[in-house]
Amino acid sequence: MKAAVKMMRQTGRFFTVIGLLVFTFCFAMFQGGFVSWFIFFTVLPFLLYSLVLAVIPLRIDNVTRDITPATRERGDTATITVRFDNKSLFPFVFLVIRELDMDERFYHIAGGRSSNLFLVGWKRHFEWTYELENLQRGEHMFSALELTVTDFFGWVVRKKVIEQPDRLLVYPKTVDMPYTSLQMQYDQGAVATKYAIVKDTTMVTGVRDYQPGDRFSWIHWKSFAKNGELRTKEFEDRQSQSLFLYMDCATTQHFEEMVELTASMLKAIVKRHGDVAFLSEAERCIFYPAVRTEAQFENVMQHLAKVTPNAESSIDMLLRNERQLSNSILLFVTGHITDELKTFLMNSSKYARAVVCFVVVSTEQYKAQKGAAPRFMNAKVVYVTKEMFNHAFAEVNKP
Repeated sequence: MKAAVKMMRQTGRFFTVIGLLVFTFCFAMFQGGFVSWFIFFTVLPFLLYSLVLAVIPLRIDNVTRDITPATRERGDTATITVRFDNKSLFPFVFLVIRELDMDERFYHIAGGRSSNLFLVGWKRHFEWTYELENLQRGEHMFSALELTVTDFFGWVVRKKVIEQPDRLLVYPKTVDMPYTSLQMQYDQGAVATKYAIVKDTTMVTGVRDYQPGDRFSWIHWKSFAKNGELRTKEFEDRQSQSLFLYMDCATTQHFEEMVELTASMLKAIVKRHGDVAFLSEAERCIFYPAVRTEAQFENVMQHLAKVTPNAESSIDMLLRNERQLSNSILLFVTGHITDELKTFLMNSSKYARAVVCFVVVSTEQYKAQKGAAPRFMNAKVVYVTKEMFNHAFAEVNKP
């Protein structure tokens, strides 16, 4: 239907130009005199230009869209640069380019420059730059560019839509928070959570004689090449807490702040080479049994950039990973404590080594609930506001 309406408009404009040409010619023929023919020959170049413009092909090629910076967080500004070449042999007067399907719910277009006007002539290369301010978290898709060419007076208007899909991925905003080992404070006193002794294979402290059971990758091949005896590298032992990070997608309260807290915690743990698993149940369940490398961290961040609340999410999905959960400290991030969550925290000793429940609240809620956090035998509830994110781990160790 839209294509038919577009064709009818173009046909109507074309016949309008022909009508003007016929009318001015007939006026000059029947009226006669210098004035009549002067009007005809004055209008004739513009009418002929419009007629040619109505039928020639529009050749706009090499269209690219560059988005900088490469990594963007919520609240940042992105610069979009569109480049294209005009390979049409016919000189254009005006060319207007605009982005299609721009949704300003997710960003503010600086200066309202969602379109731009070019005076073309014989110019071949064009570049258009605009900014998107106050980006919101999510995956925003660019679909196409619409180019409009017109004559001097707008008698003929030609439009061409160029499909140029691109993705603008905006990550949640993260804050720098120092990651410290967690110590649970229970009613009966402070209890340090258990550590696992692991080998830091990046720190070689010496070599020793090979023993059955040593890993093949630990063999010191240089000493073997010298004397033909197998020797094994010794590494520095370090203490590591096994963590299990879960984001509650069932609540819509303070959801954006929850995502930012989760991303900030994950970033701090990975930066300190912590041992952490991640689980989120949004539109589809996302589970990473180990997040250690930059690639794994990037995958989780891409999920957090697109995650939305899911009312069907439940703690049951968390309990399906009970085997790994039982050996870890559970970091539970939510925006509201439900009855189901209270029941889980009361019985958390059956599932996890310890539980820290971070509840994201507003400043007013924090002032009203400070000191009134529910107490459980194996779990600690920590209320945090957005302003407290940078020392969220330190809040856990407070009595």
